[in-house]
Amino acid sequence: MNLDLLKELVAFQRYGTLSSTAEHLMITQPTVTRGMRRLEDELGVSLFDRRVSNHIKLNETGVYAATEAAKLLKAERDFTE
Repeated sequence: MNLDLLKELVAFQRYGTLSSTAEHLMITQPTVTRGMRRLEDELGVSLFDRRVSNHIKLNETGVYAATEAAKLLKAERDFTE
């Protein structure tokens, strides 16, 4: 599991848009989009509701995944400290 992808997911949960997530992480929006698709592929589940054009939001699974990812990232930070 790529920790950078988990950081992107957690940032998306916090900021709510791909562009805000990209700006916060100082990467491009297409990079975030590709990363989220790759994370969905790795997990084998859909994390986003894409029914509204030009707007995505986390679905129930995505909210759960982002919450758990935040816990994993905190554990990783604690471990390295």
